[in-house]
Amino acid sequence: MNVEKINDFRMPRYNELPNMGLYIDQVLSYIEEMFEPLELSKVSTPLTSSMINNYVKKGVVPTTIKKRYYREHMAYLVIVSLAKQVFTIDEIVRMIRIQKSVYDIETAYNYICIELEKILKAVFNEQPLPQDTSTTLKPQRYFVRNTIISVVYKIHTQVLMSVYDPVIEE
Repeated sequence: MNVEKINDFRMPRYNELPNMGLYIDQVLSYIEEMFEPLELSKVSTPLTSSMINNYVKKGVVPTTIKKRYYREHMAYLVIVSLAKQVFTIDEIVRMIRIQKSVYDIETAYNYICIELEKILKAVFNEQPLPQDTSTTLKPQRYFVRNTIISVVYKIHTQVLMSVYDPVIEE
């Protein structure tokens, strides 16, 4: 993985997410493209339409509107895509429920974006973890921050493994 890609990586903020009613295949393409610089597909199972349908059924993601996904759906799916790197779906459901009791989706999503960008840069540039960027300083922020830290270290470790012990495909 190229450190330059990591340094340039930027998550779209909540108000930049598509809000025109995407179909599931468009959602999958959008999220895959968003995370392409992180090469998540190399380190975990990519998001699939059946996964998304299960997330909606379990209430992790709000119910679609005429089988279309809007900004709020996209934010939840991005959050789940990251969290599923290190947590089970049941754990993600619990964390989202806790977060929703304190933060609205826009605030939580934008916090995730900022933390992910800063932590990625720090870890891949071998710097200390940055200060928490939360403005509320509520204890529930640790669910987000710890998840992001875990995800970033997982990605970093898997990148290191691919460098020092590459799997040769035949």
